[in-house]
Amino acid sequence: PFMKKKLLSLLVTVIALFTLLCGTVSAEERDSISVNGHASAEVSPDMATLYGSLEKSAPTAEEAREKLAREINVLKRTLLTQMIAEADIKTTGYSVQPNYSYDTKGIAKLVNYTAQAEYRIAVKNLDNLSSVLDNSIKANLKVNQVEYGLKNRALVENGLLDDAVANARSQAAVVARAGGRTLGALIRADLGTVNGAEPRPIPYMLRAKSAMGDSDGTPTQLNPGVLTVNVNVGLVFALQ
Repeated sequence: PFMKKKLLSLLVTVIALFTLLCGTVSAEERDSISVNGHASAEVSPDMATLYGSLEKSAPTAEEAREKLAREINVLKRTLLTQMIAEADIKTTGYSVQPNYSYDTKGIAKLVNYTAQAEYRIAVKNLDNLSSVLDNSIKANLKVNQVEYGLKNRALVENGLLDDAVANARSQAAVVARAGGRTLGALIRADLGTVNGAEPRPIPYMLRAKSAMGDSDGTPTQLNPGVLTVNVNVGLVFALQ
């Protein structure tokens, strides 16, 4: 009997605690408001990133490697003379692969070897972009695309966070007044939906003329346009 009473007492305590917690949550939901704030801005890009590759083929793997090594050195010297810092020249991939041809019976025959190096090159002065592009292409870089971006994207995002929070607070205040309440303190903030400027890719086909060689030597001119930076926040305010 004593154990049964003890278990019963414990069960009653748990039920009471659960009821109290549920009541607290419900009260919090009744006395708070959740809103989403948004802010955006169009900003001019201040940098660009080039993606491209060097590729050489030869009868043997060593010959292909050697040819590519020479072109790698030429490209590096070219970029350094264009005021591109060595830290902004990154080799993102390197390979030496055999190439095969197949006869009608499906039997493979070794043709040659291809050595390839892939690059990501940051151009932090857009005034130099045209010259960097043209001279890199002259150094046999196959440019796959160009992406415009921001050197300090976080600075722009942080500035917009203030506007996004103000936007959310304004919405919450309007709803609170409409319901005969006043807006209280900020209870919770979700900053996990901050979205920065999306890179602006320019496909290689737009630069095909320069890659093929322009007889009159006209420099490549690209229009960076603007980037749109979006910031979204989720806020919960108390209601009074």
